[in-house]
Amino acid sequence: MSDLLEGYEFAVASYGPGGALCAWFLRGLGADVRHATACDPSDPTVGWLLDRPERSPDPLSLPFEAPVLVTDAPFRGETARLIASLAQERRVVWITPWGASGPWSGRPATDLVLHAAGGWMSATGDPAREPLSPPGPQASYVAGLFAAIEALAQALEGTAAGLSDVAALEAVTATMIYDAVAFQYHGRIRPRTGPRYAPTQPTIATLPCADGYVGIHAALQRQWVRLAAAMGAPQLAEDPRFLTHGDRARNLEALDSYLLPWLRTKRRWELYHELQRLGVPTAATPDAFEVLASPQLAARSAWTTWQAPEGDRYRVPRLPVRELASRPDGAGKRDTGPAPWEPTPLRVVDLSMGWAGPLVGHILACLGGDVIKVESHRAPDWWRGGGAGFDAELRLHERSHVFNGVNRGKRGICLDLRSEEGREALLRLVRGADVVIENFRPGTLERLGIAPDRLWAENPRLVILRHSGFGQDGPEANYYAFGNTIESMAGLTFATGYPDGPPQMMSNAYGDPVGGLTATVATLAALLARRRDGRGRCVEVSQLEAMLPLVGFLLVEAQRSGTPPRRLGNSRLGSFVAVVPGAGDDAWLAVECSKDRHLAQLARALGTGRDPRELGRALASWAQELAPLEAAERLAAQGVPAAPVLNEGELLAFAPLVEREFWQGEWREVVGFALYPSLALLRDGRRLRPARPAPLLGEHTREVLRGLGYDEQSLQALEDAGVVGYVPV
Repeated sequence: MSDLLEGYEFAVASYGPGGALCAWFLRGLGADVRHATACDPSDPTVGWLLDRPERSPDPLSLPFEAPVLVTDAPFRGETARLIASLAQERRVVWITPWGASGPWSGRPATDLVLHAAGGWMSATGDPAREPLSPPGPQASYVAGLFAAIEALAQALEGTAAGLSDVAALEAVTATMIYDAVAFQYHGRIRPRTGPRYAPTQPTIATLPCADGYVGIHAALQRQWVRLAAAMGAPQLAEDPRFLTHGDRARNLEALDSYLLPWLRTKRRWELYHELQRLGVPTAATPDAFEVLASPQLAARSAWTTWQAPEGDRYRVPRLPVRELASRPDGAGKRDTGPAPWEPTPLRVVDLSMGWAGPLVGHILACLGGDVIKVESHRAPDWWRGGGAGFDAELRLHERSHVFNGVNRGKRGICLDLRSEEGREALLRLVRGADVVIENFRPGTLERLGIAPDRLWAENPRLVILRHSGFGQDGPEANYYAFGNTIESMAGLTFATGYPDGPPQMMSNAYGDPVGGLTATVATLAALLARRRDGRGRCVEVSQLEAMLPLVGFLLVEAQRSGTPPRRLGNSRLGSFVAVVPGAGDDAWLAVECSKDRHLAQLARALGTGRDPRELGRALASWAQELAPLEAAERLAAQGVPAAPVLNEGELLAFAPLVEREFWQGEWREVVGFALYPSLALLRDGRRLRPARPAPLLGEHTREVLRGLGYDEQSLQALEDAGVVGYVPV
């Protein structure tokens, strides 16, 4: 339990996992939360998130007085009218499947249907089999995180009455790994590749070893070199067949002829520790019980106890937000000297790289903050790709769809923080900032001489976010992590896959966006705490611990049954589920009937009985003659939750996204015009738009340093000394 939100008041009327998760975060952060729920407390997807809330079959009908009300009430005409009335007096944050407006707003949905329509499934699974969904209500959970962000943003900005519309569909699409942007840049649809994460990343894979499966996530060239050395074959790193990602992908069979026999001699946990200590991100693909037994999570006291309604007690995740330190003398004003800052109430220095940390900066930019990204031409953000050694005229470091997606809204400068002059420039910048974001491995800031205490010496009101993979302490704190690593080490990969097949990664490095959303919640909470008492704070969100609430249901199910949850493919306990081919190439329709009435409506639409096997055969026969979108339209008209399994190209034309202006057109130097995803939020009918495209390397260095008081002679000296630069070296 934290006290960051002490003195702030919220109300939550929850009907499902999204509202319940939002309430859990707000309450855990110390807010005064009136939570009324229609959720079943024995349901493991929501029960452990509840803390003795008021029970009501229709919690939205209760009187609420808090300035911010969050609800995931099912979309109905009378509900929309009630929420419109409530939004005249307070801020209402409403989570719905398809959005509170738009062409699909009133359609039935389930999480699996949203996973299909939102883009998560098309690239997950084997190429010759149906696409796969992750287990559980992941769409609802991610929508709940967006709702928590908006609730806190409203409190920070000064709540005004109105409606904030969070669509779970958009939450899914917004947490894809920018595949729709890649499609526009390169014109290729990402296929399903079985144990491999993507065709272009052959050394990000979940592969068999002596006692199960191990996740190897060697995304960077230096990690491939280390992997080859670990295999006892360092010469492979110089082999022309394996020099680059592309070379390794084109020679996958040859690569596996070395990699797979070596893995068969190793055990999962042996590989995990051995490769991690060599600097290769690796996961042991733990099951739920192994997650609960994690020495890292035990050392960090990541668990608490939930007593279920039947009286049994289970270990469940603690709140993944920690306050590491605060600055009691932080009541002064921030620096008012020479300032490069734009006239906004929120000023952010973003030191982070990759996806999770930069996502925090992107969201704060969309909320109106002036975000300055700091990287070095000597060590640019690795998500840029390219770099020294590539054809300089191609400017590959400016053509990364992932970098260009998550860094929209920011200005960018280059400083070599290993130099005294670079650190001095950073410290000048920090004097006027509100937030510093970093996601390095523990100890990096300290080695650079810019630890929190040094930053606070310049600005005692500063909020510092630390967002490493495994946390700042514990036996595995210095282990390496990408989103795939986190997803696997939390137990989700083990539980995802066909019933007769191996574990499968999701297609979006899920641990990264979940971590970034959770870290945004933490940052906004720390800013609200500073508003209350004037104190700077250092808050920490471990990416692994951020992932745990979204797999809490797997952990509870394991403890209840005594066995780890098995892989079910797309099946859902208590539901009729079918993912069947439609007319067209790799065209699929997803249907889930989780309620008796949905099953009856499906049987009526197909003219058959309600026996699941009979229904499955009838649906498969009927769907194969129709385009999946048309089939989904017909079934939805009969009240059946259904959607096409959409790939990234199809998402760009999907009416529920297009008509709600989810895709934002933007021109950027080098790559030209493209559509980019929004946040999963409409505020009073308007999108929150970033002010600018992602920065070119060092694009705003001179502008910002001039604002900090550097004259032309000083700027030239920094360039001559290599402290600043504009081309990777």
